[in-house]
Amino acid sequence: MAVECVLGVVLGGISGFYGGIIDAIIMRIAEMFMSFPFMIICITFAAVFGNSIHNLIFVLAVLNWPNIARIVRGQILILREMEYMEACEALGISDIRRIFKHLLPNVSAYIIVYATLGMASVILVETSLSFLGLGVSPPTPTWGNMIQEARNMLIIQQRWWYWVPPGIIIFISVMCFNILGDGIRDAIDPKMKR
Repeated sequence: MAVECVLGVVLGGISGFYGGIIDAIIMRIAEMFMSFPFMIICITFAAVFGNSIHNLIFVLAVLNWPNIARIVRGQILILREMEYMEACEALGISDIRRIFKHLLPNVSAYIIVYATLGMASVILVETSLSFLGLGVSPPTPTWGNMIQEARNMLIIQQRWWYWVPPGIIIFISVMCFNILGDGIRDAIDPKMKR
């Protein structure tokens, strides 16, 4: 999620701030990545390059960065028209400083909410790929690898302790990240404070 957010925030910030041809190029690349069938690309990448944690992080970051880039771009398009940005331009502040010092801190709330909600989806994708045998290699303990043990009917019926605890923990962690994301969104949303 950290790699995805860094890549998406930088590209979305540049796209939203400069606009024009730079915005068009970055957003067309983002739309190209968003048009790929997500799970099929993940499965193909794992089958071709092997299933390791580094490959999984790489493919998740490369396929998911357009989502946060579009959020950051939209907010920066709104914020760059504010009066304080005109004052920054009049003072001669560099573009890099305006983006990273004045615009991105105002977008940080959206980034934090996206990251917390995105963690739940990353957990589910890793679990799904590991269950299929295409995520993290089996010696490394993951929840998907633990649930993969339950492919045998004997284990499902008689050895419930192999697959029930990881399933419950996956459910609890995904729900916690979703509730945390909703709570942060409610805490930072000015419309909620009346």
